[in-house]
Amino acid sequence: MNEPMGLPPELRQRGAVEAALSGICRLLAYAGGALFLGLMAMSLVSIVGRKLGFGSVNGDIELMQAGTAVAAAAFLPYCALMGENLKVDFFTEHLPAARKRWMDGSADLILAIAVAVLAWRTALSAISIHEAGEVTTLVSLPVWIPVAALVPSLALTSLCAFYRAASAFFCRQAMPLASGLERAARPEVAK
Repeated sequence: MNEPMGLPPELRQRGAVEAALSGICRLLAYAGGALFLGLMAMSLVSIVGRKLGFGSVNGDIELMQAGTAVAAAAFLPYCALMGENLKVDFFTEHLPAARKRWMDGSADLILAIAVAVLAWRTALSAISIHEAGEVTTLVSLPVWIPVAALVPSLALTSLCAFYRAASAFFCRQAMPLASGLERAARPEVAK
């Protein structure tokens, strides 16, 4: 329970597919972070403006809601690729590494399928909202835009989870997990 969260990505060996996925996921996470910083700046301007009597940013709550959803979704692919999703490993911490790997692969496969369905349904929802012409109340932001902006993050999250599941089931090389340091110390897995 008090193990480090795994090896930093830059200290692990990885294949071309994982390196490409990692680069795309990092880029998306940086974009999500930049969006969060922009939203915080907008919120700060709105709060200070309201307190000083200049008024707030028009539609700041609407923009915050839409932007926060998109920004938070941007972190999901990197989290899925690194295997840093929330896990409760109380019952499995003493199992053999092969069994843990199979269970982690199964969990990644379930995550991949669930998020793929979520991406598909979110895309259909964005199309439906676009056809309906729904907009926000104050700034008339078309609602389909932030909903559609969720789809790439969800699709990439699903792809990363599928990659992890395939690696767990078919590859000899260990993927990064919460017990990454333990696996790196074992020569037969670290090779």
